[in-house]
Amino acid sequence: MAWTTPLLHGLTLAEPWLNLLALLAALKAGMKKRFPAITFYLALRFFSGVALLGILNAHHFSSIGERAQTLAYIYGYWLSYIVGAVAIFFAVQEIFKELMTPVPGLQRLGIIAFRWVSVVSVLISIGAALSIREDGDVFATIGTQMMKCVSIMELCLLAFLALTVHSLGRSFRSVTFGLGLGFGLEAASQLVASALIARHAGLYSVGNLILEAITLSAFMTWTAYFFLPEESTVRSAATLPVSSPLIRWNEIAKALGHSAPHVALGQSQAFFLQDVEKVVDKILTKNSIS
Repeated sequence: MAWTTPLLHGLTLAEPWLNLLALLAALKAGMKKRFPAITFYLALRFFSGVALLGILNAHHFSSIGERAQTLAYIYGYWLSYIVGAVAIFFAVQEIFKELMTPVPGLQRLGIIAFRWVSVVSVLISIGAALSIREDGDVFATIGTQMMKCVSIMELCLLAFLALTVHSLGRSFRSVTFGLGLGFGLEAASQLVASALIARHAGLYSVGNLILEAITLSAFMTWTAYFFLPEESTVRSAATLPVSSPLIRWNEIAKALGHSAPHVALGQSQAFFLQDVEKVVDKILTKNSIS
């Protein structure tokens, strides 16, 4: 579509600047220590985007061939895509751990389940890629399948945040929820865009336009949450009320996987009764003699 070309071009030029703004806001807010994987993801998106733009315009300042330029862009794009999917996996894990801080037992079980689901998802992605006979499509298929799996995890995390943010002592103004909201927007855009692009392929398609627009919305959401000051109750360690059922479930979760303590027992009751009988016999013998 002709009308999407200038609009998509403008959004593409604005993406690295909004990405850089979100990265600087994260560093200023101290997210590097609190959420290192998320900070790495923002840095990866920025530097990989700048590098890919440089590859696209390399023919203006070098004598690179068209084939070499195309191959460098394709492999650079999918490599950054796969590394980004791995970074999102660790970022989602960081958000979950931060949210579940008040209940460490449930946090431990959740992380174990999360990792097993991730391993199964990666195996399914690789299996789907290897089932394709064309060698040129394997790398792209692995990246696409991994990003779809990660997108589903992001949407599940956003739903979990929306349902439990207040129960776990957080609020919708917390950075934890803002990060999950941004990743949820990105995941939704990935899934919607992939469905639209499958029907109407093209560089300047409506699917790519929606993907770029929602991606910029995610960057603006993160920047806003990084700059907005958190409430003192949100910044402090989250606590749960005594009557919360999560406390009981947390105690059960903490007990799972740990062996029960052993108690040292004395002699059995049979030996005790035998000793009593001997004492009684001695007393009766003395009485009969006397």
